[in-house]
Amino acid sequence: MAEKDFFTCSVEEKVATITIDNPPLNVLGFLQYQVLCNTILNLINTKQAKAVIVTGTNKAFISGLDIKDIFSVKTPEENDKETLTVKVLFRQIEKLKRPVIAAIDGNCFGGGVEFSVACHLRIASREAKLGLPEINVGTIPTFGGTQRLPRLIGKAKALELMLTGKFISGEEALSIGLVNEVCSSAELLDRAKSLARQFASKSINAVEAVMQTTIEGLEGELDKGIELESHVSSTLIGSYNLKEGITAFFERRKPVFKDE
Repeated sequence: MAEKDFFTCSVEEKVATITIDNPPLNVLGFLQYQVLCNTILNLINTKQAKAVIVTGTNKAFISGLDIKDIFSVKTPEENDKETLTVKVLFRQIEKLKRPVIAAIDGNCFGGGVEFSVACHLRIASREAKLGLPEINVGTIPTFGGTQRLPRLIGKAKALELMLTGKFISGEEALSIGLVNEVCSSAELLDRAKSLARQFASKSINAVEAVMQTTIEGLEGELDKGIELESHVSSTLIGSYNLKEGITAFFERRKPVFKDE
């Protein structure tokens, strides 16, 4: 399914909201994951959005990979091709210089969890259920879960979730560092939009600098990350937004940044 008929997308004040709507449980096939990721990448790479929110309907965020697509893979080579194609896109999202927020309500299973941990921040409802149940059907997470989850929440807790296949609540996800915060289902989207608008109100140069130095720095040696930080911060010197930010500070007013 190449058509964008399993989600809606709107952009307001440079904040994009993608709502997955693929009844009954928001399971996605390989191609649908690709379309979703390419939409996010396009929104940010073309500078249509300063931040992107991904959420779901039908009491589900993403309930995992469509079981029909799992059975359609006949050989190890086909599995490599399909999973690596999606993982390349997840990696591109992870390395974006503008934030992507996963707003999780209801079911978030398998590939849904793996997609969410490729995003930069996660907010969950208290009613959310998150888990990696692949072990229960004789396989493993295949969209980067075995790699990103231990880096995010630690090896022991990640192994526990992946080896038991159990589901956890939004509250427990918060307690182990899987999500940034929890709220009620009714508040979820408003809270995600509020956070995204905060990011969008800042100097876009500074936002991109924070994203770049943090993401690239964590993937290398500390000394190189510290050097990168100085280099990237130096590119902001003399910029309009830095001058405006400092002037506004001394004038005790809110800065008016430009999209440089």
